[in-house]
Amino acid sequence: MKKVYALFGIIGPLIYILAVFIGGAIRHDYSTLYNAVSELTMANAPNKLLLDILFGIYNVFLLIFGLGAYLDFSINSKKYNSATIMLVIIGVLGLLVLIFTQDPRGGAATLHGTLHILLSGLTAALTIISVLLIGISLKKYSNIKGFSWFSYITAALIFISGGLGAASLANNGAYGGLFERITIFLFMIWVMSLSYIILKDKIKIV
Repeated sequence: MKKVYALFGIIGPLIYILAVFIGGAIRHDYSTLYNAVSELTMANAPNKLLLDILFGIYNVFLLIFGLGAYLDFSINSKKYNSATIMLVIIGVLGLLVLIFTQDPRGGAATLHGTLHILLSGLTAALTIISVLLIGISLKKYSNIKGFSWFSYITAALIFISGGLGAASLANNGAYGGLFERITIFLFMIWVMSLSYIILKDKIKIV
C-alpha cells in the first residue's frame, strides 16, 4: 500500500526551492550570494505575502510528512520516532519564523528579530539531529544501508555549511546567502530522498 503522506515530503521541499528562486528572481535589489532567505520575508519586504504563503505551505507539508512518518507503525524504532517528531517541530518552527521576522542588517535589534534568530538556531540543531537519528535508525535495513551513509554525510555537510553561513551572515560576509542555501537545499534533498524510499516502501528487512 502506498504511503501517501510521503508525497508531502516530496512536494513540500519542491515548493520551498521554487519560492527561493522566485523570491530572488523578482527582486532587483536582492543577491542570492549575499542575502539570507529570511530577508525575502522581512517586514515590508516586496512580495512578502506570496512568499509567506509558499514557505507556509512547505512548513505545513513538512509537518504533515513528519506526523505521517511518526504514525507509520511499520517502522518500529525509538530513534526514528524521535526524529519524525523533530520534523514536525521543524515545520512548526518554520511557521513561527514567518511571524517573527528577521531584522534588517545593520538595524537595531527587535524582539521579533531576536526570536527569529533563536527559532532559526533551534531549527538548525533539530535538523542535524533528526537527519543523524534517522540515518542511525535505518542502518539495520540492508537494502537501504546507503541511505544511512547519505544521512551521515548530509548531517556533516549541513553542520559545516550552516556554520559558515551563520558566521558569514553575522559578519556581513559576501557569501552568507550562498552558504545558507547550500545548507537548506541539502536538507531538502535529504527529505525528498527519505520520502521517496518511504513512498516506494523500501524500508524493509531483506
